[in-house]
Amino acid sequence: MLQAKVDIRNLQEGFDAQLLEVTQAVDANLEETADLVYSEAKSSSAFSDKTGNLRKSLKKKKSKFKDGGYIVFSKAPHAHLVEYGHAVAGTGKRVPPHPFLRPALEKGIRMAISLFRNK
Repeated sequence: MLQAKVDIRNLQEGFDAQLLEVTQAVDANLEETADLVYSEAKSSSAFSDKTGNLRKSLKKKKSKFKDGGYIVFSKAPHAHLVEYGHAVAGTGKRVPPHPFLRPALEKGIRMAISLFRNK
C-alpha cells in the first residue's frame, strides 16, 4: 500500500510565494502591453500634429488602484476632439474623428491576450 505524508504547516507561505510570482508576471505583461499602446499612439499616422503637442502630451503611468495595471493617456486639452471629431462652432461644419488611442488600445489588447496565452 502506498502512503503519502503531507506537511501543511508552511502551506500559507507557499501560497503567498506563488501569488507573488503570478502577480509579478501579470504586472510585467501589463507593462509590456502599456508600452505597446503608448508607442502605437505616439507613432500613429491617423492625425496631423503640426505643433507636436499632442504626441508630446501622451503619457504612461502605473495605476494607483489596488488591482494595478497601467494607464496610457493624453494631457492635451484637445486630444478628445482629435480622437472623436468635433463640430466647428458657427460654421455647421464637422471635423471628422482621427482615432489614435483606440486603435492603439485594440492592438494592445490583442497583444495582451497573446502574452497571457503563451506565458
